[in-house]
Amino acid sequence: MKKIRILPLMLACITAISSFTACNGKEDASFDASTADTDAATDLQTDASTDDASNGEQYNVITVAEALQLCGDEGNITSERYYIRANVISIDNAQYGTMTVSDGTGTISVYGTYSADGSKNYSEMTDVPYAGDEVLLWCVLQNFKGTKEVKNAYLIEFERKAPVYDESKYTDMTVQQAREAEKGACVKVDGFVAKITYAFGMVPSGVYLIDETQSIYVYDSDLAQRVKIGDKITICAEKTYWILESEQTSAAKYGYKGCNQLENAILVSDPVSSDEGFDKSLIPESTVKKMLDTPVTEDITTSVFKVNALVKKSEGTGFNNYYFYDLDGNTGTYTYTQCNGSDFAYLDEFDGKICTVYLSVINAKSTSSGCIYRFIPIYVEDNGFSFDSKNVPMHVVEYYGVDQFLTEYSGDPQLELVTLVSSELLGFENARITYSSNDESIVKFDTAADKTVMRCLKNGTAEITVACEYNGASYEKKLSITVKSNESVEYMTVKEATSQANGTSVTVKGIVGPSLVNQSGFYLIDDSGVVAVLVDSSVFDEISIGNEIILKGTKSVKHKDGSASFGQTNISNCEIVANYYGAHEYSTKSFKELTLADFYALNVQEDHSTDVYVMSASVKIEKSQYYTNIKLTDGDKSVTLYCSGAAQYEWLGKYDGQTVKLEISPCNWNGKNFYAGCVLAVYTGDQGTEKTVNELNFAH
Repeated sequence: MKKIRILPLMLACITAISSFTACNGKEDASFDASTADTDAATDLQTDASTDDASNGEQYNVITVAEALQLCGDEGNITSERYYIRANVISIDNAQYGTMTVSDGTGTISVYGTYSADGSKNYSEMTDVPYAGDEVLLWCVLQNFKGTKEVKNAYLIEFERKAPVYDESKYTDMTVQQAREAEKGACVKVDGFVAKITYAFGMVPSGVYLIDETQSIYVYDSDLAQRVKIGDKITICAEKTYWILESEQTSAAKYGYKGCNQLENAILVSDPVSSDEGFDKSLIPESTVKKMLDTPVTEDITTSVFKVNALVKKSEGTGFNNYYFYDLDGNTGTYTYTQCNGSDFAYLDEFDGKICTVYLSVINAKSTSSGCIYRFIPIYVEDNGFSFDSKNVPMHVVEYYGVDQFLTEYSGDPQLELVTLVSSELLGFENARITYSSNDESIVKFDTAADKTVMRCLKNGTAEITVACEYNGASYEKKLSITVKSNESVEYMTVKEATSQANGTSVTVKGIVGPSLVNQSGFYLIDDSGVVAVLVDSSVFDEISIGNEIILKGTKSVKHKDGSASFGQTNISNCEIVANYYGAHEYSTKSFKELTLADFYALNVQEDHSTDVYVMSASVKIEKSQYYTNIKLTDGDKSVTLYCSGAAQYEWLGKYDGQTVKLEISPCNWNGKNFYAGCVLAVYTGDQGTEKTVNELNFAH
């Protein structure tokens, strides 16, 4: 066992510690050696030279149980300092030396750890204890707002304890083999530390481990605080798949197993520093698009890929998001942060640049509407990216051509197709896409006045070709499209569907109306009424506002337990049975005129969530340091719009402070004691003749 001593301790070394504020905002009272208990100060001088049989020194040590008693009532702080010898259970914040310790008589939190003379804080010390080590602390005790804790702890000495574990239970594996191991398997792996991740307060939370076979994430804050990027380490750990508890049901729905990772890591030996790091030549090349197109049922989480990506910073209210986009500047997603983006501030220098990025999917945010991958950048470098014009045809076909099509159509979409593509980002203009079909009796492309429209004319299967030629280079891709109409489906009206008992399976026909807000879905509308429809986010690739569709789902009411409100009527678990396309105007026959004051007074115990009201009101956006909100006002009355922030109503924001005519539906997804609103459309222009529809979920 390695014992680290910090000697000698002299009273002259005790310096006053001024007030400090740690990451949780607690203000520490100062300690002044001149006001300390005289006997305690004397003990400090004499203890350093008083021997005992066990360790050559003797301290007047108290137990953790005694320390908890001495903490006293709320607001109490001791004037005397005490010695506590205990084992470190966890290092909770490596910057301030916040830790949890226990000695068998009890457990207590240590708030702030310093060197033996008080001159250095934990992060400045060259050798510090970790979980499992034994420490001797000289400290004051306090009861801070009901929390009994050690405060201003001087680290007198600590003994490095070898981890207690049975190495025979762990199987030597490569990282690839560890990735393939069953959940709960005990594995022993080695590799290079390629990345350190951070939790709230910039506390190290885990590492990416890479060997010559693969990469994997190791979730272990103690390990993350003991290593640095480039270290070669060997660990014993347990294999697991992580999914946030609240997302497990949705993840199971889509077959997502979770983040492929290791946990409960034991560092077998001290890290070996290396400037070499992981071998980047072994990292497979891919694209952001390929990564995002990979089904969540295929486990790519915590694997690392080399991609060319556009780095973009998006500043929010109290946070920053960082995105990685493919070369179309549109296909991408954001980084996973627990620090409001501060852990990725180093990416600021790459903002707006196409860089070489070693990128990993850390997890998939799982909701009822689908799973969204979230990235972790492992390494980023700016190599002065230049796009080769010979790659223009392939880029145009893959990113702008083939993604326009579905594999099956149940009607004639009369889909207007992209024919010319330009990219300021990549430096090319007017690359032309052409389309052809091997059976124009099934699928036909009508071209006139530089406009191409796809028509589906009868049932059957046709092979289409999407092609591009540019500056002597060419590329084409063939797709199979099946036309399969379904006119014989029996369906009901919207009003008939909403009148069914909860849990009833309903098949309903209507027009795809405006988007829901802060929910994945849209309003389905016919002459009889309106209903909120919840769908997977992928459904928006198949439909557009104005399409005539038949969908099948479950008539439901979203209701919060214990709430007196009615809740939100909706059709959930929906699938599109048939899409007859078209650009139909949705019916407003069921809409009603109402004042905002009357809307404000709606009885929340009654169902108004299937109503749409037309009214005039003033748009008001509220901003603070940490959030934004948007309301409709009329005199002294105001109605909040249901959203996660005013950014979801960006299209309405330009009318801030103006009075406009709106279509608004009451909504109550969260069981509040009032109805919030969802704006379907706004009327502007001369006599309100211009109509702008809420397209939020369709603008993906």
